[in-house]
Amino acid sequence: MTQHAPGQARMIVDLTADDYADFAAYVYKRPELRRRRYRSHLRFAILMIVALFAYLVWQTWDGKGPNWGQMLPVYFEGLAVGLGILAVLALSYEYLLPGLVKMNTRRMLVRQPDTLYLGRHQLDFGPDGVTDSTATASGRMDWADVRRVEETPEHLYVILGTLQGVIIPKRGQDAATLDAVRTQLRAHVADTQLAPAP
Repeated sequence: MTQHAPGQARMIVDLTADDYADFAAYVYKRPELRRRRYRSHLRFAILMIVALFAYLVWQTWDGKGPNWGQMLPVYFEGLAVGLGILAVLALSYEYLLPGLVKMNTRRMLVRQPDTLYLGRHQLDFGPDGVTDSTATASGRMDWADVRRVEETPEHLYVILGTLQGVIIPKRGQDAATLDAVRTQLRAHVADTQLAPAP
């Protein structure tokens, strides 16, 4: 790490397919996307309840109205089976798909490596934002575009949107580098969940 001036820090990282796979699984499990999935499951359950009811009313209609004695047992039995299947699928989404997302992300990057994303990156944290430089390209992310910063045992994630972010691996970094980067993130991003500096 090179400390250029007060309010600046530099970090050199080596991004791998595993880093992107970890980020994809992490984003999938964030509360924002989890709430979105719950709302989707709820909408589907309501649609199923209404559609099954309407179908059985139509099937048992005798000209005066539905045959409730014939319809209701079938309705509640079908409802129990349908909601049970929906619950199993919803649980599968929560517990099985993160692993599949991680595996597919890793496989995609290994098969088609992109040097823009993988390999050595120089990250400069300054008063205006984060500059990301590679051997072939560079770009800057303004602090105003950052929604949140979150830290895991292996990474710092600078969250830009629901599915977008800057991945900062912590492996190979000394305590002083991580401390300087955390200081910059805390200074410029109000919504942070960072580990305490050592």
